[in-house]
Amino acid sequence: MLSPIVFVVKRLCINYSKKAMYQPLPCITEDLESLQARLRSERDPQLRPRLHLLVLFKAGQVTTRRQAAAHLAVHRNTVALWLRTYRAGGLTALLTYKEAGAPAGQKSLPAAVFAQLQARLASPRGFASYGAIQQWLREACALEVPYQTLYGIVHYQLKAKLKRPRPSHAKKTTVAN
Repeated sequence: MLSPIVFVVKRLCINYSKKAMYQPLPCITEDLESLQARLRSERDPQLRPRLHLLVLFKAGQVTTRRQAAAHLAVHRNTVALWLRTYRAGGLTALLTYKEAGAPAGQKSLPAAVFAQLQARLASPRGFASYGAIQQWLREACALEVPYQTLYGIVHYQLKAKLKRPRPSHAKKTTVAN
């Protein structure tokens, strides 16, 4: 007799959905000529292999994901992802992808807060650390800004330095006096 824990584990394994590699290939609804014409006219280097994948399957040049991956010089999991996307949303879903990064020109701080931060960094008092800047933004402006974003703004955009006294050796200060 199986213990309850083993039974639960076995039950989870049985009910686990099939992996992407074992899913049947989706039925490609577009005709071969229109796919080939679209492939020839496509200039986006990220979309060409996706269209080429559909052409390969539709023409019967490849029959498995592994063969398609080898032909396109991509990983088989990438082919599986593309086919899963095609199955879920068709050609339009397959040919849409999200550009990496934030939209161009987007600031993570509002202009008024950016100006206040610039003025505060220019003052002799300034800030001792990036943590202090985060705390000031949290308290004064009710903004939660990640450390790396804040570092990028202060260091690269504002080109400011933090006003922090650097530690000095004990003998150095006594000899100077």
